[in-house]
Amino acid sequence: MAQEPGFDDEYFLEADGDLPDNITDVDSALGDGMSIYSSTASLRSSLANHRDENGRKYHAFKDGRYLLPTDDEELERQEFQYTLCIFTFGTLFLAPFTKADRVLDIGCGQGHWVIDFADSHPQSHVIGVDLAPVQRYILPNVSFEIDDLEEQWTFSYKFDYIHSMMMTGAFRNWERFYEQAFEFLNTDGWLEIQDIDFPLRCVDGSLPADSALQKWSDIMMEASAKSGFLLNTCGRAAELMREAGFVDIVRVPYKWPIGRWAKSEKMKIIGAGVRDNFLGGAETMSLALFTRFLDWSLDEVKKFSEQVRYDMCVSNYHTYFDLYVTYGRKP
Repeated sequence: MAQEPGFDDEYFLEADGDLPDNITDVDSALGDGMSIYSSTASLRSSLANHRDENGRKYHAFKDGRYLLPTDDEELERQEFQYTLCIFTFGTLFLAPFTKADRVLDIGCGQGHWVIDFADSHPQSHVIGVDLAPVQRYILPNVSFEIDDLEEQWTFSYKFDYIHSMMMTGAFRNWERFYEQAFEFLNTDGWLEIQDIDFPLRCVDGSLPADSALQKWSDIMMEASAKSGFLLNTCGRAAELMREAGFVDIVRVPYKWPIGRWAKSEKMKIIGAGVRDNFLGGAETMSLALFTRFLDWSLDEVKKFSEQVRYDMCVSNYHTYFDLYVTYGRKP
């Protein structure tokens, strides 16, 4: 496999194993621009239907089905993360669809991707679905629904394109997700998954095994396994698509370094953004997993998260996350 973008010979990353038949592994290039989030009408002026846990607001619908808060602090982080994703991928989507009359965004959050896609595809009707009513803007060709898509899908029509971004840890049964996505796509419709893959990785062994950052990654994996909300499913997206019946599957690998240690300027910019994203997200991502499934106290999570944030700022730790954009077609 060719070298990953932004990593020269000193930071070369070994390729994964061979992929199944009809899956293509493609090295990616970073785009030069970021998507501009634009909107025309206010949908909600404040959050609704929430409950308090550990001093944070969580969704009340299907209580416990989502591990992240839905308060302003977390929504601001997710907006930043969305912009970081679009800058990394250089585009809203990679799937080569030719028809997009009906589009579905899984786990739409505030709806940034929905609005951007609908704005650039006015002929499309775009539906965003999420557990929490946190969507604040809308366009004429956009609608938002509150639903749990790990249960049986009940749409009265099929879609030409289904999209999902940063949903790692959102489903317990990913096999069922791919089966239902396949069922609710039209012939020649496309599914695209854009996501991060745990655990945290180190390019050169510079991260000490006893560091808080390494322990955080290990404990996150432990808690996700105990909860059933696995954090390492994105790397299997191509395999799961193939098992569900998809063809023409392509997996595009990306890297998210933590900090500005990578040598290319674009990867330095991305790394700085990734560090800021996880400085704001380390505690947020840990709260529900550690307190609900590992019996940590809130104080323990806060103290440990402070140590993790310190390690994320150590420039000599050459750590990164794998990201993949994986797409496939329903024949």
